[in-house]
Amino acid sequence: MPLEDGKYPSEPSLSSLTEHLICSEGEKEAVNMVEVSKHTLKKALIEGLVPIRELSRDAAIEMSFKPTPAYIARCKELEIAHSGRTFYDPKIRSLHPWLARRSRSVARALNLAALLPFDTNSDDFLSCLGFTRQNLLEAVSKGYPPLISYLSPNLSSTNIPENTVIMDPMAGGGSVPLESSILGVNTIACDYNPVAYLLLRGTVEFPAKYGLELWRRLVEEVKALLNYALKELSPYYDTQAEGYIMLRQVKSNGRTIPLQTLIPISKDLSVKIESNGSLSLTKNREKVVTKRALLRTWMEKHVEVMNGKSELYEQTHRCVAVQTHKGFRLPNDSDRELLLKAYMDYLSRLNSISIPTIDIPRDNEVFSDILPLSRYIMLFSPRQVLALDILLSYVRNRVQELVEKEGEFGAALGLYLSFGIDRIADFNSVITTWNHNTLTIRDSIGSYYKFRKFRLEGNYAEAIIPYRTLEWIYEPENNDRTAGGICPVLKELVEKLEDRECRIETYLCDAMNLSQYFKNIDIVNVDPPYYDQHIYSDFSEFFWPLLKTMLEPAIPLLFDKRVLIDWTPNSWTVPKSNEIIERKTSKGKFETRLKIALKEMSEVLKDDGLLIFWFSHKSMDAWRTVVQALSEARFSITSIIPLPSEHPTRSITRGGNAGINRVLIIVARKGLREINKAETLRRFKDYILQSKLYPGEVIPKEEIELLTKAANYALLKC
Repeated sequence: MPLEDGKYPSEPSLSSLTEHLICSEGEKEAVNMVEVSKHTLKKALIEGLVPIRELSRDAAIEMSFKPTPAYIARCKELEIAHSGRTFYDPKIRSLHPWLARRSRSVARALNLAALLPFDTNSDDFLSCLGFTRQNLLEAVSKGYPPLISYLSPNLSSTNIPENTVIMDPMAGGGSVPLESSILGVNTIACDYNPVAYLLLRGTVEFPAKYGLELWRRLVEEVKALLNYALKELSPYYDTQAEGYIMLRQVKSNGRTIPLQTLIPISKDLSVKIESNGSLSLTKNREKVVTKRALLRTWMEKHVEVMNGKSELYEQTHRCVAVQTHKGFRLPNDSDRELLLKAYMDYLSRLNSISIPTIDIPRDNEVFSDILPLSRYIMLFSPRQVLALDILLSYVRNRVQELVEKEGEFGAALGLYLSFGIDRIADFNSVITTWNHNTLTIRDSIGSYYKFRKFRLEGNYAEAIIPYRTLEWIYEPENNDRTAGGICPVLKELVEKLEDRECRIETYLCDAMNLSQYFKNIDIVNVDPPYYDQHIYSDFSEFFWPLLKTMLEPAIPLLFDKRVLIDWTPNSWTVPKSNEIIERKTSKGKFETRLKIALKEMSEVLKDDGLLIFWFSHKSMDAWRTVVQALSEARFSITSIIPLPSEHPTRSITRGGNAGINRVLIIVARKGLREINKAETLRRFKDYILQSKLYPGEVIPKEEIELLTKAANYALLKC
């Protein structure tokens, strides 16, 4: 919040949590891990009985892909009246795309259960979380869904020491540090990826530091951006259009070949490309086939078009359908003229475009199928580049002005503006596709979720930026309803965080190097990469070049004294050398690096500190790797808690294949301890039968067997 003179607090120094930072080698020696031969330390509630049934139901609903029916069902279960079928649901995942979003309700519950005494009863625990009938009634009456993450915790009866610190060394999208901050606990959030690091600052640190004034000013900035975009971009789009569907074509042996001859545009309607090249609308539901062998040729021709070979433009990028509020129509001469105008104006700006022309990194596995595009700018069509260039240039110039006038506060405003433009790019590239089931654009990241790499299909979609997309992405006027806008999310965050009297710090940090900078941590709550499920660095290189471009005037303020790794934000690529994942090209690196990271977590924890370690995988090889790393780091497991991690309707769960829908929360203490492993396993077996996504779920036998086998193996080794 601003001080009395209207200025904002200065940037916190690296040593503001000095009691948790190591300043010399002598101090480092003083906090080396000690062995504990028997379990003499106080136990926390997380090592006892927690209300799995309530937490599982809440988590499953929160992570649902289409949650409204689940919200209504939950209201009925709780006997809470709700009118209508809409809820005010500003989820933090709407700030910016990131992988593996975790339940905020679970994150809050785990943080709090690690702080409360072992003998706390379930009713008292739920009350402290905020899960009371009175709070639920109040939240639902305001339009919120009945979720723990939207309730205010009640900590009046708790006695959490003021100097308690919770650290998440691989904080990603920020659920764990956000919920520890909402509990009023000092929080350290780290990540190895610069996109995640910026997301952490925007999700936790800036809302807590600047409060409602940050939201108010962002609304003003967004309105100015929307007005500018409407003026500059409206000449290139039909005011009545809601989306364009574009067909890829190539010329071979003197004839034009479409990469698809049938494109579904709704559940009962398709565009047919006739043998003579004409278009027709049909209810034909033949199998859709993409001529994938021609994709490389299309990419090469697209590059030529982007470099100025105008005679190929209309052939390579052909509009085949236009969505309007009345339905779909075939394109007309006006649509063609708008596309041509955008292309000619793109060519006129070719030498000054702000979108990076850097090479696509050859070591990026996520981009491996589209390397023939060669350069980053080629991920977009001419009209998409033109629109993004206009928006990027505006935001970059505005960031420069805001930083010069208001320092870090201005940088924070610029960060949220840039998040929105990143989301525009996600929904407006040649990697998009048309989702005929939902009548919406499937974003570029949807391709990654499905195939674990960016993959082109026979068509792509273009968003209507000035009339529809920008308003949806930011929603500056929405205070009690949202379809996923950034402004409502920020408002929710500042309301939850601005009065919390706790310290919050974020760092770009390597989890394999924690003990050089931190010590005396009470709780490490970490949701690490799940073996080979996601390649975070490669994924983020879709977004980092745009963020770097827009935020360049603010980069010193955003990164100064927070970069604890051998990397500079001047780089166009993100750090990869110490990323803790399993790549196809580097087998065994995950195990080696995770062992080092867990030893570092043990090193920074207090002697009586707690490790909360999330993990999920359908392969026992992955579980053996994780358990071996825990064992070598000399952690003793005191509890294993299964909770829903993803909802089965979410494609992120499957990656194109059947997955498992529960994550195991491994609770451990450092050093050797006497643990009643039989009791811990018995409790786990009771838990897993209660960890249902919905009351009537029959948990798959295969999933129960796999997770029980993993838990048994973990207890045997640790």
